[in-house]
Amino acid sequence: MRDPRRPPKVHPTEWGLHFRSDDEDGSPVHAWCFFVGFVLFPAWWIAAFLRTPRTREVGGTDTEKAVTLDDPQVEHDARTWRFRCRVMSVISVFTYIPFIVLVAIFAPR
Repeated sequence: MRDPRRPPKVHPTEWGLHFRSDDEDGSPVHAWCFFVGFVLFPAWWIAAFLRTPRTREVGGTDTEKAVTLDDPQVEHDARTWRFRCRVMSVISVFTYIPFIVLVAIFAPR
């Protein structure tokens, strides 16, 4: 049996998207922006700077008395997706921007 005073273990973040259902939350906004970013690359830049949800704890600063209200997995997933968006935003600077500039220069008018 799990100790209720300790938060559950954090699992690796999946690469898929899922909608909110009755028994579990959906993918964070960062995940949706990651996949939308392949069509509209500025979505990666937006998601790279969005705030992640914080896991709330009740019981003060004493870690032994603190009780976790939210699932820490939510915060972990949002941070992971935000990092992925940051990586893709850097990659987009070196791929999409030169491509757009070349199309603008060499496209027939």
